[in-house]
Amino acid sequence: MIFDLIILDKMQNMSLIKNSKRIKQSMDFTGVQNRAIHPSDIDGVLEFDNKYLFLIEMKFIATDIPMGQKIMLERIINAWEESGRIGAILKVEHKFRDEEIDVPLHLCFVTKVYSNKKWLKIKPQQFLKYLNRIGKKHKIYKCKF
Repeated sequence: MIFDLIILDKMQNMSLIKNSKRIKQSMDFTGVQNRAIHPSDIDGVLEFDNKYLFLIEMKFIATDIPMGQKIMLERIINAWEESGRIGAILKVEHKFRDEEIDVPLHLCFVTKVYSNKKWLKIKPQQFLKYLNRIGKKHKIYKCKF
């Protein structure tokens, strides 16, 4: 029994990054642009039961989401919400300066939220605490970390 708990704890705390070197490879969008329009990325996505969608955009503290990326994320959430579902963009900030280490999302803070076609600046909340609170509020039982 104790051995099973130790194994379970280790599995829950294992990194989800399968290949750190591969994830650090930059994607070069050169040549895939039309003036200011070019591909963008989303740092994280959580979706539950085709009802709830959370887009995660992580930035170094006090760094804004670029305008084009912000518009793209907003349009995705607006379309999701127009179908009667719940969605949000979570702007998550971190203070990790060392580019050689992976940024642990669970140690970052949600600072802004976009939902219902507006941005709200919130008191910084630890990422997992924020998600658990949202899960409880909307009765998303799978949203418990």
